[in-house]
Amino acid sequence: MNAVRILGIPVMTLGLCFATQSFAQTFTYTQIDVPNSSQTFASASNSYGQIVGLYDDPDGTEHGFLRFTDGSYLKFDYTNAQGISDQGVIVGRWTDSKGYNHAYLRSPSGVFSNFDPPAPCSPNNKDPTAAHRINNHGEIVGRCFAPNHHEYGWILHNDGTFQIVTGSGFASSDAWFAPDGGQYIAGGDYTEGTHRSGEGIYWIAGFVHGVLWNRNGGVTILDAHNSQTGLRSMNSSGDITGIYHDDALGRDHGFLVRNGVIINIDFPGSSDSDNIFINDLGVIVGGFVDAAGVEHGFIATCSGNGC
Repeated sequence: MNAVRILGIPVMTLGLCFATQSFAQTFTYTQIDVPNSSQTFASASNSYGQIVGLYDDPDGTEHGFLRFTDGSYLKFDYTNAQGISDQGVIVGRWTDSKGYNHAYLRSPSGVFSNFDPPAPCSPNNKDPTAAHRINNHGEIVGRCFAPNHHEYGWILHNDGTFQIVTGSGFASSDAWFAPDGGQYIAGGDYTEGTHRSGEGIYWIAGFVHGVLWNRNGGVTILDAHNSQTGLRSMNSSGDITGIYHDDALGRDHGFLVRNGVIINIDFPGSSDSDNIFINDLGVIVGGFVDAAGVEHGFIATCSGNGC
């Protein structure tokens, strides 16, 4: 890594209010589960339909997986595969024998490389440092934690430059995707108020906002229905996905923003949704919790006039 930059930029709030409409779009949902697993978490997909994620053995041991388009699975012990590029490069998080978390990269040939984001990040803690996504230019985004447990979003550019993405007054930040080009360098979420920590989105402290970091040095805030929101992906068509919290129902909903309209993306009969991702072909993958409290992966494909 050649240099470290911190992007500490003022927040430029864009008040976005969307109506929930369908535009005749119909989504067909397919449940996916790794064979002989107790739970399956689908994280991301590339343009070829290859899906990565995490699954639990019946005894609770975690493994990463790569699901091929024919429905077969490749399993590996580097836990929590979170992103995959069209070139087949996988990134994610693994935990060492001391319980410390690290980011990793897996090459298309199956070679794993460990890397730890530099200061202000610290590799010697049990906070969930992770590489979330890799784009087709080789840029990687994720989150890390300082020794005082402060959470930072980051981007590792393909020239080796490491950059913290945050904003003025952010209690924490978390970068979940790096678009392949255009207006934004990264997207994810940040916390306003009391600092949060831990895996995913937690609603017990502070207020979590969806955020896009602009290449021109600004920040765009996107909150679904004025609720606590985390953005999880943006494809080449400008479709954005994420999750938002429904206080009334006490659950998270997945959502898709397409042409300025929010569409809920929830597996039928689910009690919760998790980490909704869309690839460049418009295919959505994500996770849901069933009525028994078990998590599964799913694929959602769209048909109709608005797809």
